[in-house]
Amino acid sequence: MTYNGRSFDAKRFASDIEAKALEMGVQALIEKVRGAAASIIDPETERHADVFVDRLPGNKVALRTTGSPAFARLVEDRLGVERGTVTMTVAAGGTEHPKIYLAHASEDKAQVRPIAEYLMANGVEVWFDEWEIDPGDSLRQKMEEGLGAMTHFVVVLTKTSIVKPWVAKEIDVGLVRQVGGKSRFVPLVVDLDPAALSPFLQAMLFLKLDPSNEAELKALVDRLHGVSRKPALGEAPQYVKPAPPGLTGWSQAAIAVGRHIVETSVSAMAVDPMITLAGLAEAFTIAEDDLRIALLDLRGGGYLRELNARGHYAPTPALFVDFDEAFMPFSPKDDAGVLANRIMNGETRSVQTKQLAEELGWEPRRINSAICYLERVGAIETWTALASAPWRAVKLLRTDETLRFARNHA
Repeated sequence: MTYNGRSFDAKRFASDIEAKALEMGVQALIEKVRGAAASIIDPETERHADVFVDRLPGNKVALRTTGSPAFARLVEDRLGVERGTVTMTVAAGGTEHPKIYLAHASEDKAQVRPIAEYLMANGVEVWFDEWEIDPGDSLRQKMEEGLGAMTHFVVVLTKTSIVKPWVAKEIDVGLVRQVGGKSRFVPLVVDLDPAALSPFLQAMLFLKLDPSNEAELKALVDRLHGVSRKPALGEAPQYVKPAPPGLTGWSQAAIAVGRHIVETSVSAMAVDPMITLAGLAEAFTIAEDDLRIALLDLRGGGYLRELNARGHYAPTPALFVDFDEAFMPFSPKDDAGVLANRIMNGETRSVQTKQLAEELGWEPRRINSAICYLERVGAIETWTALASAPWRAVKLLRTDETLRFARNHA
């Protein structure tokens, strides 16, 4: 009796059955997580956010999303997992707009409205009651929503507002949130002698503002965006440079290894390239111990897989997605949106990868990176063959998840 071409061995047979069962269980878990997480609308953008479910060693998975912190919390609630399980990724070059709650007296609307309009026109998202509250809305609920989402609490202090009990309550909330580290407190003094402020507010750094003075409005915008008045900071030495956007949290050695992989990969295939510690030691002047830890970090994060006991490693789709975004002249996320829309606009459910690449004028390296992104978020099905090189998949098959992804990235 033989099994897989060899003499039957009961222990090996049982081990293979166990490994297959674990693989099926983890895959079922991944599909369940993707389905639950991808169905949630991000409350800040009112769109579906991308959700990555990456395999980790030891039959574990990691959840990452391009959505807002509020979206991550919703995903955790939906899945019944602990806070902090879902981590956020930031697209290369992406920054979060400041979100401010603009507290003021209703009698000061004429002075406050130009401030709100100027801030909105300069990349600062403003919660201004007359824009946010419709007839029939709960005033308390709407205000709590605005206060909960803000990064800055801005209060316009005038002769009228400083004696308003309601404004005083809003100030209390703003101060509590600052003490709790949840937002910044920014007092604006408009047409008011600072001596009229309470001793507590006098002790704070406030801005005197004339709503008709553009220079003073620009200074407020700079403060909210975190623009410093210090001289420009010079470039740091190579060995202490900060991580590129989207790669925060990785060591410099891990970033160097990831960059080396994506820049030397010919077509972003499963073992393209295959790396070893010895090969990396020849390519870099980084200490061997640091390279060992870098490989361990990348493998633990689901970005590398170990091929054998001799220390050969190969990249996973997650590595191409995140490191291509930082170091390659194309964006896997943007390209994935183009690819999904092309697939959805086709007449048939499947499309030949080679044909699509020729239509788009993309090399295999670029289209394979976009395929990695679509596979990673579960937005596509692929058909592979033994002789599929240089394509990660011979055919791309659209699904309902592809439709949803295409609409969100149209």
